[in-house]
Amino acid sequence: MYKIPQLLKYKYLFHVFSDKSDGNMANSINGVVNDFEKVSENRAHFLNNIDVDIKSTVCMWVTHGDEIIDADPKLAGVSILDYHKAVKVDGLITDKKEIYLFLLIADCLPIIIYDPVNNVVALVHAGWKGVDKNIAGKVVEKFKSKYNSKIGDLVVGIGPSVHQDSFIKVNPSQKDDPRWKDFMHKIAGDQFKVDLQGFVKKQLIDSGVSKNNFFESGIDTAKDERFFSHVREHNLPISQQGRFACIVGLR
Repeated sequence: MYKIPQLLKYKYLFHVFSDKSDGNMANSINGVVNDFEKVSENRAHFLNNIDVDIKSTVCMWVTHGDEIIDADPKLAGVSILDYHKAVKVDGLITDKKEIYLFLLIADCLPIIIYDPVNNVVALVHAGWKGVDKNIAGKVVEKFKSKYNSKIGDLVVGIGPSVHQDSFIKVNPSQKDDPRWKDFMHKIAGDQFKVDLQGFVKKQLIDSGVSKNNFFESGIDTAKDERFFSHVREHNLPISQQGRFACIVGLR
């Protein structure tokens, strides 16, 4: 398991990432449903090890969109024990203690945004499409409009995810989009290295988040074999692929 060291000083914020040693946490990979009984065992065992009640956990089913909603306590447990009832959304936010947000990752950015003054936390999935839609900036607006957060108070943690040197897109549709200019670097032919972390940080800073309040894991999932990675493992049989989890909550 892994934790972002700088976030540990916030005593009411709980977060942790699973790794390969904890097993695959995803019921479906590339549209292929796995042995959900085994996945459920992996989830239950990991949550037990980190002292989180599985029945207090709200599980996301990412859609690569930009919707952020409040975590519904009524879906705690139900959404993680029955994958058909996972919440189809790319961002959850809560101010409720002992409600844990559960996200599956295999290269996209798991972003934790925390308001230590009002004790509100959000967990966001930001992949290629989500970053293009500025999902991170929209979460900041949610903090401001719903929870009256002061943007300067917000703290951001970016977990293990694919880094620029490893994330290569072929002829990306955004290559001529001026918003992406500083975060897309041509390397050969129609291939571009894409800096998702850099673009997300710019979006959040443009939204008013302080540069001093960013904490990054520094882990490139495409290179660090402790973590599942779609970039590194997509050609393997589905049985050898997987997703790791990020769990966030308030205590």
